[in-house]
Amino acid sequence: MFDHRDVGVGLWPGERLEDLEAEDQLAYRLTCLELADGWTEPDRHVLPSGLEEIAPGPFLAAVVSSVDAERLNGHDAIRLMQARARLGSHHDSGKYVAMAEVACSPPGDADSPPERCLESVEYAAVEIAAGLTLTRRASESQLDLALSLSDRLRQVLTSFSEGRIDLGKVRVFHQMFGHLPKDTVDMVLDRILDDASGLTTGQLRARLTRHVLEADPDGSRASFEEGLNDRKVTAYPNPDHTGSLLISNGHPVEVAAARTHIETLARSLKTGDETRTLDQLRSDVALDLLSGKCACGNPKYQVKPGGSGVDIHVSGSTLAGLSDDPAELAGYGPVFAEIARKTVMENVDGEWRFVVTDNGGPVATGTLARRPSPAQQRQVRANYPKCVHPGCRLDAWDCDLDHRYPHGQGGATCIHNLAPLCRHHHQSKTDGGWKLQRSDYGDHEWTSPSATPTPDHEAHPTRCPMVPSGRT
Repeated sequence: MFDHRDVGVGLWPGERLEDLEAEDQLAYRLTCLELADGWTEPDRHVLPSGLEEIAPGPFLAAVVSSVDAERLNGHDAIRLMQARARLGSHHDSGKYVAMAEVACSPPGDADSPPERCLESVEYAAVEIAAGLTLTRRASESQLDLALSLSDRLRQVLTSFSEGRIDLGKVRVFHQMFGHLPKDTVDMVLDRILDDASGLTTGQLRARLTRHVLEADPDGSRASFEEGLNDRKVTAYPNPDHTGSLLISNGHPVEVAAARTHIETLARSLKTGDETRTLDQLRSDVALDLLSGKCACGNPKYQVKPGGSGVDIHVSGSTLAGLSDDPAELAGYGPVFAEIARKTVMENVDGEWRFVVTDNGGPVATGTLARRPSPAQQRQVRANYPKCVHPGCRLDAWDCDLDHRYPHGQGGATCIHNLAPLCRHHHQSKTDGGWKLQRSDYGDHEWTSPSATPTPDHEAHPTRCPMVPSGRT
């Protein structure tokens, strides 16, 4: 880090670039360029302390383009990666702004004035396809996004241009808001846009789904029925000469039930002599079921007792029919209230694990099975429905229950010391150098091997009170 004493003008910890006077801002920018032009340490590049406060644009581009990434340490390499990502989003947003202008510009030549003509939209995709060497479908899809950003999603475009969200998240907003009126779009964006930078696309889609179901239940139901009518199965070859089978637009309850059935069968085959991975087993089981190779009574697919059930997270008022708040179907996501109620009523003979909530927090857990899982496991997985590593959305029932403080080092087997981690992130914590801290409110903060703090914005959305160590 550099400061006023060393190189003229710098930023103190916690100080922002806009906090400086105009003259100091200019001096700071020049200082950054001087550092980037002739780095003070020949064997190592050190990024400016205020890099995160520089808005995406020509100045940030000048700074990062002069950095040799191979001469950075791991901490600064992450900062450079983030700065280039912000800059990339800024440039991507500019491309879509230009694309929208193509759609509104009448035919002409290099000397034509900057006129606008909405009638030009019809053939704009042809111009875009030729100009960017795109297929017709790709150009039409990108033009649709560009026009949406220039009209209904102006707030999203601003956040995109400022580098706070990337193209993947922009596409999620575009897909989720297709059927919503403009005033509803603005209301949902006011609730979630500021948090979008800290969410993965999967987390953003799940949170948007719930907000959309709450904000526009009638439109969402119509969109659901339209999508259900378009259900289909598609088979296609892959570049590596394998094949893929896609079941699209199925009913969410049936999709979740099929996924659970495949998971249970696959895990029943994972014995000590089995060399296939769980992913390979899931694929083989699904294809055997669909191709008719799995006949009733085949001992190869006998399900062991205590296999995975299906989880529904639903408020007591929704279950009782007093409200229509969306429910959460484990392994799938938010669903309509009536889907949750109907599913529970029709499956009372199956194995179900339930979590009843009040004001977003779990107040009771249990099962509708003869062999319920231990109460401690139910409570931990009720508190944390997903793997608690940042961005991971693997369902808690498919995760290991990790001891935050290792059991071998005296860590207690109690709710406060347990959290679900998928096998990959469990291994990353055990052997990969990641460190985990937990607050009194149950939030998790991870620190990477490069000493970069990474909060998990979804790890504990209900903020249940901490249970003291040694108690369950």
